[in-house]
Amino acid sequence: MVDKNINTPANVLKRIIFGAGILFVVVGFFLLRQISDNTVYLFDILVGFLMISGSFEIDNLLKKLNRYAYSIVLGIYPILCFLLLILCINFNISCLLFLAFNILLLVAIFGFCYLYSLCFKRSTLKFMYYVGYEKSRYKFCLEVSLNTILGLIYPTFLMIFIFLINHFSSFNPNINTNTIGFLGLVLLFSTTMVADTCAFIVGRLIKSKKICLKKLGPGKSWSGLCGGILGAIIASIIVYVIFVNCGYAEIFGDFSINFWSFLFAGLFCGMFNMAGDIFASYLKRRAGIKDFSNLIPGHGGIMDRVNGLIFNAPVVFVVLLIMF
Repeated sequence: MVDKNINTPANVLKRIIFGAGILFVVVGFFLLRQISDNTVYLFDILVGFLMISGSFEIDNLLKKLNRYAYSIVLGIYPILCFLLLILCINFNISCLLFLAFNILLLVAIFGFCYLYSLCFKRSTLKFMYYVGYEKSRYKFCLEVSLNTILGLIYPTFLMIFIFLINHFSSFNPNINTNTIGFLGLVLLFSTTMVADTCAFIVGRLIKSKKICLKKLGPGKSWSGLCGGILGAIIASIIVYVIFVNCGYAEIFGDFSINFWSFLFAGLFCGMFNMAGDIFASYLKRRAGIKDFSNLIPGHGGIMDRVNGLIFNAPVVFVVLLIMF
């Protein structure tokens, strides 16, 4: 599983080039988002791409684990989430109800998948024959429905919190500007990216005991874990300093937000970001793969880049709710 050539100069250069490209795209969407109130929706395009790409990478991982899902449902669910988001915004429905509707949608999709696989016997038997499933049809119907829901929750359901951060002002009557959503997105992406970078650098420079869970992968060390959390805290503090000096001091003062608020936000962002990275490593370890895909040269797949972001997004959203 470990690629001995991963640290060759050519691969390191490739990783740097495509890493810069990823950063350029993300910054570009941030700038487009800030053009006007209407262009806030342009950032949803990036989120939707991450959702759909990540879902199909999880689908491929499930297949390697001999678990199968309805792939078409994985591609449709992100679209349904976005349409539900638009409806909730237009009808002034709260973010908590939006989340509740999404949970109900997951339950409805599970019921539909299960009933579909039961009722359409011929189609289900063909599916079973194609994947080489030899147990009972009823057990297959249950398993494929549960696997489909798993592929919807991770990553799409967790990513809908990025939608909520992006449209935070639309769900919060106390906020009349989209600048809080911008702050939340900057906090989310900066803590995630800096934490990943610091975890890699500190883990390489400071040799320590490996995290004693073999299924998590051979490269996970306690020094890297602590470095990632520290990196997220530093990133959060830097975000606070930058925004205080860029016109947010009055807003922070109105809501009694200070340095310590961002320090603790960075702490929790770092912990959950590392948890997301460890969970992704566990899944890849079980499937016997190094990367989720080869979509991004030198980086692997979409899920290899956003595994921490997925776990971090709900944390940042809760942080915004507490702050504002």
